[in-house]
Amino acid sequence: MPNEKKTLERLIIGTLNAVDRKLSSLSGRLNYKGESILQSKGFFICVSVFISVALWAFVALDSDSESARTLSVEINYANLPAGFSLYAPTNKIELKISGKINMLSGVRPSDLIAEVDLANLQAGKYTLPINLDVPSFARVISLKPAVAEVEVYRHVERTVEIKARAEGAPPEGMILSSITLDPASAVISGPENEVLAVQGLEAVVALDKLDEGGKARVSVALKAQANVKQPFLTTPTGKLTITPKETNATVAFENEIVGERIPVKISVVGSPQEDLQVESIKVIPESVSIRGRSEAVKRMQSLVLPPVDITGLDQNIQIMIPMRPEQLEEGVEISGPDRARVEIRLSKKMGVKTFTNVPLLVEGSESGKEWKLSPQSVSLTVEGTQTAIDSLTDGAPCELYVDVSNIVSQQTELPVLVKNLKRDFQIVQTEPEQVRVTAVDGK
Repeated sequence: MPNEKKTLERLIIGTLNAVDRKLSSLSGRLNYKGESILQSKGFFICVSVFISVALWAFVALDSDSESARTLSVEINYANLPAGFSLYAPTNKIELKISGKINMLSGVRPSDLIAEVDLANLQAGKYTLPINLDVPSFARVISLKPAVAEVEVYRHVERTVEIKARAEGAPPEGMILSSITLDPASAVISGPENEVLAVQGLEAVVALDKLDEGGKARVSVALKAQANVKQPFLTTPTGKLTITPKETNATVAFENEIVGERIPVKISVVGSPQEDLQVESIKVIPESVSIRGRSEAVKRMQSLVLPPVDITGLDQNIQIMIPMRPEQLEEGVEISGPDRARVEIRLSKKMGVKTFTNVPLLVEGSESGKEWKLSPQSVSLTVEGTQTAIDSLTDGAPCELYVDVSNIVSQQTELPVLVKNLKRDFQIVQTEPEQVRVTAVDGK
């Protein structure tokens, strides 16, 4: 058929050229009523009839030739099992068909069917074929895409409370008292695993966009979680839906007050390295100012920061921690720095131990002279590191004595003295601190 079309075209063009040459030759020899035959009315009528017949023949022959069309066809996802929902990012395909020109010209996208069968599928991701139904006179040349990527998931619903969050500054001299939402909850629906993983819903209320009555219509969104990677929280695939998507917020304000300065407190958990103990804990600043609703401010007697873990600590430290108390009354704001410096000083863990009936020695006695002591033993209390104290299993870490050198009295009281005291110990006390010394004739 294409060869016949080309032959007809060459025949028509050749005939027109031949007629043109003949008429040009004839017009040079003839002059009809003083005019050229090419300018006569009859000539134009003949030419018009000839061209019309030629074009009719050309079109009649061309309508029977082959052609191709590209159409955009919507995909129909059929037979989804009950209780499941579908996520399918591809909604249309580009379908190219071929056939007779006069037949294809009347084809519309609605005459073509592209269907994906979901029967008997369970939850999961699938790559499925696209079934096509086209008119019998048309042939499919290509389709893009050739397959459909789908995800079938179990559909659940869950009712979640909406939390209000204010943004912006309240009117001068006022503080935020309360935010009431109506409705106060919404229904989240979508894939079971994603619905159950949602941490909450929030409505962000812009304080500078309230009407005169302190009201606004605000959007309901999934609550963002800090430092948690949950891609579905922004619902990039549109699997999660929230109903309703908006709520009515009513905001109440009250006069602001400034509270007295309250002390900042902090504690520690855990224990430092063995033989060490916490000597002191200092927080800078030692106090802060708070402001907010009068009732809330009055209830706050101190600002208690989260405890610091000192497990295994072996030296003094200084750390900066956020000024975020463990509990903060609603409607109360902290005025001052946003961080606090905590200084923790350590010291040796000390212990004490008391020894009773520690014998007394006599030193400095002249030859031939003896001394009687009363009492002859005393109690001794020593201090040292806990490890050193625990090692004292063989008695006192020193010797006790009295010095009778140069004593001429027959009886006197002398202090209890210490010698050979072991390292890491110090004497706390002896009881008694003095003893009676009486000279005894050695003869």
